[in-house]
Amino acid sequence: MMRFFSFGKRSTPPKAAPSVSDGVAGWAPLQIYPTPEELTRMVSTGEYVFDSLIGQGGMGAVYRGRQLKLDRPVAIKILHQQHGTDYSYAERFRREAQSLAHMNHPNIVSVYDLGVVGDYLYYVMEFIEGTDLHHLLSSRKMTQAEALQIVPALCDALTYAHSKGLVHRDLKPANVLISSDGRVKLADFGLAKRFDRPTTLLTHSNMAMGTPDYAAPEQYDTSAVIDHRADLYALGVVFYQMLTGALPRGAWQPPSALAGTDPRLDTVIVRALMPDRNQRYASAEEFKQALLSSLTAPLTPITPLPGAVTPAPKPPQGRVLVLEDDLLLRQLIVRNLKNEGFEIVETGDGRDTVASYQEALKAGQCFDLVLIDLTIPMGMGGAETMEHLRQIDPHVTAVVSSGNRLDPTMQDPGEYGFLGMLPKPYDSGELIRVVREVIEKRPQVRV
Repeated sequence: MMRFFSFGKRSTPPKAAPSVSDGVAGWAPLQIYPTPEELTRMVSTGEYVFDSLIGQGGMGAVYRGRQLKLDRPVAIKILHQQHGTDYSYAERFRREAQSLAHMNHPNIVSVYDLGVVGDYLYYVMEFIEGTDLHHLLSSRKMTQAEALQIVPALCDALTYAHSKGLVHRDLKPANVLISSDGRVKLADFGLAKRFDRPTTLLTHSNMAMGTPDYAAPEQYDTSAVIDHRADLYALGVVFYQMLTGALPRGAWQPPSALAGTDPRLDTVIVRALMPDRNQRYASAEEFKQALLSSLTAPLTPITPLPGAVTPAPKPPQGRVLVLEDDLLLRQLIVRNLKNEGFEIVETGDGRDTVASYQEALKAGQCFDLVLIDLTIPMGMGGAETMEHLRQIDPHVTAVVSSGNRLDPTMQDPGEYGFLGMLPKPYDSGELIRVVREVIEKRPQVRV
């Protein structure tokens, strides 16, 4: 499968259009846009006066001004009609304006007007006095409290947009505006598409549809139909970046390990960034509720007041052997089980799991339960591991875990010797519940 991004050639652009490299480091932006005064004269209705150019790039330019009739500040975005004809920028521009014009939400930038003036397409929108998240993250480290104010607002914006059948497809810090009084506004719906229309990250002309660092894996698949869950992945990336100052690339660490943030947020991030969209949150509202719920879950035991009786420590809950090749997910599983008083041995490959089980049997320290992930791409998988364990110990107590709910083992775990299953994604409560239930009903006989 071909994976690439084409942002246009570095050849000399046509004189009548801005270069696609405008704003990219190492390239000098071409000053071809009208001045604010020229733009005011071009919009001949006399309804607007523009006083400053506040941004420009390959997609167009944005000016600040005032709508005289209603005496309110506005911003106008313009695009040369001849610009990027091979990449259908004009159609994207119209789609952005139309998408925004059909939405009315406090966390989405409002559009007031749309039209053509001279060689330019334009739309007028509300002006947000403040900054954007990209500049905020570039200038200083964001606090966890600030991130927890912004993400729920973005969830609300996405919930509304998705209810209108629109997926943003380019959620990133530069498109998150923050007013001087703290209001959060989602902007730039230029890549918005309806759910029911096939679309991928690449257009027919192979132009990038989205920003690579924030694009969901399915946006690289030319056969995939992109839906609202792509926005939830992008929101997960933005959330991670706000908490850590970094992007979740490669074998990324959970925010708590990298930046010392609240470990309860790790589970929210992990689920949002699941490569398989079926394992992510089903909606932006579910994302928001999971985030809010995580903050009310117990974190550490409460320090007793002076003179209070300290409760007795929890008795040992049992020994659990965990097979999970995803390091981040394994850390979360281990942390949750240890917090409940379980003794844990963790492995990332079936061979190590079998060896650990054999050693425990010889030492007379049998495991009360084995948690087995079915899919181990780089080693012995869960099904083969279970076959070996059943040969070693016919009474092995095990739970199977997988995101593939159609796998025969997940359909009928008992047929393969498992006493329980955990379909991914699952939360900490479900993990603890299933582990406890299976341990309670496990056979007591050992060979």
